[in-house]
Amino acid sequence: MNLNPYLSPQSVPIEAAVLVKPERRSRPLRALGRWTLVCCISAAPSFFWGCAMHRGAEHVVGMICGILVFVLAYTVVECSHHYQQIITRPHMHRTALVGYGTRILISVIFPIGLAVDMMTGVVSVAIVQNISPANSAELSEAGASASTFSVFLTTVVQGILLNILLFAYMVCVYAVLRVMARVRDRLRDRKREFSLEIP
Repeated sequence: MNLNPYLSPQSVPIEAAVLVKPERRSRPLRALGRWTLVCCISAAPSFFWGCAMHRGAEHVVGMICGILVFVLAYTVVECSHHYQQIITRPHMHRTALVGYGTRILISVIFPIGLAVDMMTGVVSVAIVQNISPANSAELSEAGASASTFSVFLTTVVQGILLNILLFAYMVCVYAVLRVMARVRDRLRDRKREFSLEIP
């Protein structure tokens, strides 16, 4: 329906006068590229540590497949409608920037990133060895396939543990940002009251 832009607001039908805010949507390819970069940098210490311990191709394939799981998962989440609703809330976007920026920084500072990844890696190996059927007779006969599957599971478990730690850190960041915002608002209100009291 074409409406005359020069008509007065009273002449516009009520059903046509609804203000529709354009929804901010992430482009899938851009999101895929962003999370590929973030996940690859974040996984670099664990990847190099795993390659140093096991140089077999099946281990490399298992780790790469595990990293791809998180790349795709993050991409799907970012392109979802619920993510767009959450990220636009106050302090959420800044919390995400601080959280993932810190994760990348820790990975770049190699000794720190290696220490964090080694601790979670040891826990992940222990978990996978206890719950994985990779030690069964059927899978032990598969050889490289069983090894790839075991490394894949270990990578996924380690990624989940690292994400739990990251989200806990981001909760703390969010709480600090909210407190800082409240303090800033109170200081602004007091400054405004003080300026009004001065004749």
